[in-house]
Amino acid sequence: MRGLTSWLGVWLLIGSSGAVQGAETMQARSDHYTVEWSGISLGEGTISLEKAEGENCYRYSSTTNPVAVVRWTYGSPAEHSTFCIQDGQLRARSFTYTNDKRSKDSFVLDFDWDKKQVHTAYRGQSTTRELPAIAYDRLSIRQAVRLWVLAYLDGKASAEAEFVMVDDDRIKPYRFAIGARENVVVGKQTIEALRVDRIDERRPHHYWLDPARDYVPVKIEQLKDGKVELRMQIKP
Repeated sequence: MRGLTSWLGVWLLIGSSGAVQGAETMQARSDHYTVEWSGISLGEGTISLEKAEGENCYRYSSTTNPVAVVRWTYGSPAEHSTFCIQDGQLRARSFTYTNDKRSKDSFVLDFDWDKKQVHTAYRGQSTTRELPAIAYDRLSIRQAVRLWVLAYLDGKASAEAEFVMVDDDRIKPYRFAIGARENVVVGKQTIEALRVDRIDERRPHHYWLDPARDYVPVKIEQLKDGKVELRMQIKP
């Protein structure tokens, strides 16, 4: 991540390497989140999913509305991903990152699964990298982990797995584990959410998924030295 320019990115780093069972149809939705850094508000973010051109294809978008000081200093990052569900597997097609304040950080990924390559356009240069059998961009990976959780609850996936994410300059595996159910307060409602942990980093990450929202995250925390550094929570 590029500091606060990607302050939504931390909660997007959850994914799945397994096949998606019975998930050829997804429902369009839009969720809004508040964001805090060390207890200080950074603003809000919106994540939306809608149908895209092609059979079982979708457009996934992340837009931000930072508070004034963050917007003036770092900009308002936006991310857009298109992916399809093919033969029970989520396949990333393209990903775009833009920042109205830091255009030099913008980049585009185009996935070619026939050749198992990803083409990257970044700062006026184009590069091609080889892909593993399964990999996601930093947005589609979030949908993949939700589907992995559903497969786990249906007895078709393990409770721990490694997932691969493609960014502008790296292809990196991450490891996650499904934890216990815990209560999360959202507005005046107490939700019994399923916790998912990222377990491969020095800074722990925790994600709480709401069964009533089809296992969309309702709270995300990043810790440093045992204290919450970043917290995101869904708006009621």
